Formats: sequence, C-alpha cells, structure tokens
Amino acid sequence: MHELSGAPEAWEKFVARIEVGGFPQTKENTFFNAVSHRSGVDRLWLCGDTIFPGGGTIGVNVSGYHVFRSITNYQYSL
Repeated sequence: MHELSGAPEAWEKFVARIEVGGFPQTKENTFFNAVSHRSGVDRLWLCGDTIFPGGGTIGVNVSGYHVFRSITNYQYSL
C-alpha cells in the first residue's frame, strides 16, 4: 500500500510552494487583472490556481476549460 498525506507539508514538498493556497487574492491580481491563460508564447498555455479566474477547485478547472476552448478554437462537438 502507498499513501500520500494531504497535509500542508506534503503540499510544500510535492508542489514546491511555501504555504497552502497560492498567493493572496487582492484587487491587483484578481478578476480582469489576473494572469491570462494565454502566455504570449506560441502553443504555451497556462492553467491553475494563479490563472484567471483564480483559486479553488472550480477556478482551477475553469482555467483549464479556457485553455481547452482556446486550443480547439471553440470547435469541439460530441
């Protein structure tokens, strides 16, 4: 059996970030001032808790969805 702890120390070890939860959300780095999923480098996209729309499970997933829509040029169908 293999276990990984979800404690703050595990976060720091595996994500290489000090303190759990990313950087503080302020007026200067949230909403329309947040980092875009478009990096400005061809074929390099960004997603995660520091990318618009922000932290939390929903924010991280939505940032990935923005990347998906940009890569597929909104042309995805089932």
